Amino acid sequence: MKNVILFFLAFLLLGCTKDDKTTLTVATSPDSPPFAFKMAGEVCGVDIDLVREIAKDSGKEIVILEMPFGELLESVRSGKADLAVGTISITKERQKIVAFSDSYYKTGCVITSPLARSVTSANDLQGKKVGITQGARITELCLEKGASVVPYSNSWAIAEDIVAGKLDCAINDAPMARAYAMGKDELAITSPFISEDNYGVACGKDSKALLRSVNKTIKKMKRSGELQKRIDSWTRLTDEKIKH
Repeated sequence: MKNVILFFLAFLLLGCTKDDKTTLTVATSPDSPPFAFKMAGEVCGVDIDLVREIAKDSGKEIVILEMPFGELLESVRSGKADLAVGTISITKERQKIVAFSDSYYKTGCVITSPLARSVTSANDLQGKKVGITQGARITELCLEKGASVVPYSNSWAIAEDIVAGKLDCAINDAPMARAYAMGKDELAITSPFISEDNYGVACGKDSKALLRSVNKTIKKMKRSGELQKRIDSWTRLTDEKIKH
């Protein structure tokens, strides 16, 4: 009888843990304005607004885990985080280890380089030293084109090293490239899109109910226009922040 009581109490405790019932743990790399970045010490942006709305619709509180971009998918695959966001492009390779929501933003990678020695296309990457965010899917294309790839855990450091002459150029998603080129007169986006990317929310492959909830919120925010409103608002805010 004693063992039965202990088992019942343990079951109740497990069933009422905070993570299971009241929280949604979200991994992000907050260095990609206007989607995920830090302002006044707080993580914010389009992607953070999105996951907060997902949590609200699910009746849960949100817990943010900060980590390098290259660790985001593993955090979801291992169960450390329920979701991962932060300009994560949906790819077939990534879909082998995590599940993705419907796309909520379409963009592409571009080249950022000094105006004095601009790199204008993927075909110009041969022999160039290229800064890439660690874990970015564009790495494969750079290697195919004969570039020397330098991975960074902090995207902002890439722009600093281009200006300092340590890199020939950088490749990143257009919103991020626009942000760090805007803050530096020496830099500019010097190519059209060299890839097509669709951002998605990543979650565990077995988290089917959670994925349905995520897609429901994305659909709701798209239909109401609220998602585009958040994108426009955060873009304006980060533009002003970078200018000043």
